[in-house]
Amino acid sequence: MSRLGTVVRFEFVRAVKKPAFWIGTLALPVVIVLVTLLVGLGQSAGADSVVSNSSATKTPFRYVDHSGLVSEQVAAKWGGTRSTDAAADSAAVRAGRLDAFIEFPESPATAPIRVEAADRGLFGNGRYSSLAERVVEQSVAAAVDDPQAVQLLRDPPDTTVTTYADGAVAPGWLSVLPPALFAAAFFGLVILLAARMVTVVVEEKENRISEMILTTVTAGDLIRGKVIAMLLVGLVQIGVFLLPGLVTFAVALPLFASRLGGIVVDPWRMLVGALLLVGGVLLASGLFVSVGAAVPSIKDASSLQSAAIFALIIPVYAVFFVATNPTSPVAAFFTYFPTFTPVTAMVRNAVGSLSVTESIVCIVIVYVVAAALLWFAQYLFRHSVAQYGSKVTLKQIASWRRGRPTAR
Repeated sequence: MSRLGTVVRFEFVRAVKKPAFWIGTLALPVVIVLVTLLVGLGQSAGADSVVSNSSATKTPFRYVDHSGLVSEQVAAKWGGTRSTDAAADSAAVRAGRLDAFIEFPESPATAPIRVEAADRGLFGNGRYSSLAERVVEQSVAAAVDDPQAVQLLRDPPDTTVTTYADGAVAPGWLSVLPPALFAAAFFGLVILLAARMVTVVVEEKENRISEMILTTVTAGDLIRGKVIAMLLVGLVQIGVFLLPGLVTFAVALPLFASRLGGIVVDPWRMLVGALLLVGGVLLASGLFVSVGAAVPSIKDASSLQSAAIFALIIPVYAVFFVATNPTSPVAAFFTYFPTFTPVTAMVRNAVGSLSVTESIVCIVIVYVVAAALLWFAQYLFRHSVAQYGSKVTLKQIASWRRGRPTAR
């Protein structure tokens, strides 16, 4: 009789009833919120300080104007006086008797303005550049009679772009967000489940009571039960992380929605993303459980576990290239290589570059490979459960296939 439900209930309850689980689960969101608030407050104060230090302020300075653009009235307003002896003024700056000496070139549009000034610190020295720029800008503006031209020189006009696809307004950048959440959830689940999936399998071999357990529970039910239980534990953790994120997003959305476009939920892309997420998590689970079934201890599993994680998340490093060049051979390789498919396909689905045919092919690949890996994990566990102290080798696996099958 199947004991799958018993295994799922036992493993899930055992994981979530531990105080360490909730401390670890709740600690990260709390720390992230606190650090974000502290960094935000610090950046705000720091930004105000930097802006105030780097903003142009009235400063006593002498200047030489080779361009003929600088207005004496404007320069005087900022504390400037035309120089009669450039060498003497430059020496006065070096001696600390003059705050700044500015030399405006013949063509400020192509040549830099040269400034010699008293040191005010790394952040405070920015005020001199701002001062020289404001003098030139306001001098030019004073020479222009058209107020609208002056305004355009100071503040370039905003641009609103509306694009169309198949006769309808194309969605903006925020339309990428809903299906992209599946890729983010997959990444989080892989990181959260990697150690747990490996540990729950290896511990059955390390405690050396597996033979007793397998007298009442089949190897298939045991592995499937552990996988389902750990998936439920991962969903609990993802939910804890997701709620604060959604609240923050809901508060921040009105601030940038007008520039990036409204959120558009495409049912097909959401369905494809959901199917890829479930299949991808099952594929990752099969990979991690196979690692646990192939090694005798958690210590031996560390290197294989890292390799398994890397095999799943390596497409993250090529996301931008794949998203912007979906028809390239490299993108095709990342899309259809089994362990790369979940992340790559979910990203391409989010940006709208995954066709219907490609979506179906990717979903089939993910579920077929996931089923194969889960079957292989059960096979490894069933044959190696009593193998203590050594890793499973390819030679042993080949001998199992040639030999008489063991009882289930």
